[in-house]
Amino acid sequence: MVPPLLITKLFVPFTNYLLQHKHNAFLFMFNTFTSGRNSHNGDTFAVSYLINLCGLSLELARQLSKRVNLKTPDGPNAVIDTLKNYGFSKTQVAKLVEKNPKVLTLQVKKTLLPKLKFLHSIGVSNTLMPKITLANPFILRRSLGKCLVPRYEIIRRIVSDDWKVVKVLNKAPYCLTYCDLRNNLVPNIKFLRQSGVPQGSIPLMMSNFPSAAMGKHSKFLEVVKRVEKFGFDPKKTAFVTAIQVLIMMRKEVWESRFESYAMWGWNREMVRQAFLKFPSFMNMTEETATKKMTFLVKDMGLSSVDIAVYPHLISYSLEKRIIPRLSVIKILKSKGLIKSNFSFGSYMGITEEIFLKKFVIRFQEDLPLLLDVYKGMIQHEDVM
Repeated sequence: MVPPLLITKLFVPFTNYLLQHKHNAFLFMFNTFTSGRNSHNGDTFAVSYLINLCGLSLELARQLSKRVNLKTPDGPNAVIDTLKNYGFSKTQVAKLVEKNPKVLTLQVKKTLLPKLKFLHSIGVSNTLMPKITLANPFILRRSLGKCLVPRYEIIRRIVSDDWKVVKVLNKAPYCLTYCDLRNNLVPNIKFLRQSGVPQGSIPLMMSNFPSAAMGKHSKFLEVVKRVEKFGFDPKKTAFVTAIQVLIMMRKEVWESRFESYAMWGWNREMVRQAFLKFPSFMNMTEETATKKMTFLVKDMGLSSVDIAVYPHLISYSLEKRIIPRLSVIKILKSKGLIKSNFSFGSYMGITEEIFLKKFVIRFQEDLPLLLDVYKGMIQHEDVM
């Protein structure tokens, strides 16, 4: 048996040596610890790294380790440090690695940093950088000169400003890597201009409906012609909104919308007229539309026909706008404080601040509980 004193004399210098050489110490201890296990060409180190430095679970780390060859911490550490400098939290780094583990093998100076610097230079903030790259991790791996910059230049020529490019990128992060911009986006925008759509509407469409603007050209042409047949004015923004609705909606879903509103007494012409006034209402699911119509017609006693004339009404949030505002209006009408034929737009389409001043604060002396009704603290029936 080895004397304890001798063990101490041997162990202490060895420990001090390991502390002085942290990187080698880590590898030495790790290799010693795993020497009797299944180590598939360095995969064991990758598993340990993915767990300890990226915060992944053991099962996920084992899966991802098969897709990435990590043997030392130097390279991946540099990647993680660089990502953190551009706004990535530890959780976001873990998500990025989960989606694309090969990001850890990127050369920082040659591959990763130029992409991040480019995105930063056009206005992508550190807050937005993780969101965009998590939505499209491959943006960090595609060629800057052959892919990202040429696509950026195409989009910028269309929208004119970098901040608008960033808005497009925020909505459609894949636009710099996957979309066929030359054969779809460019001819789509050209056709819009030929159809009389003003320049002001084009950045609006790009910012709000980039997927529609970048859709397949042949389908885009068909949809624009349908929008024209509906009677939309190309000079108004509703024209491009209608394009978005029709290009993203399957024909069977479109027909189901007519059937849904037919349950509330709307015929096809009423639905068509509502679509002309406010195209976005057709994007609403049948479940959401039914919930809102049930409250408006059955609970509040509104006319279904009147709602068809002002389809914007069912586009508003039920909890945040429809219920509180209509509850207040119903009380005021019951007390004779406002006219009964008040139009929906006069109280539903205005801002929160104006509504409060005009319909709540103004009547608080007569109805001190009106604000409580508006905040949902009591039911409107309790005040009527």
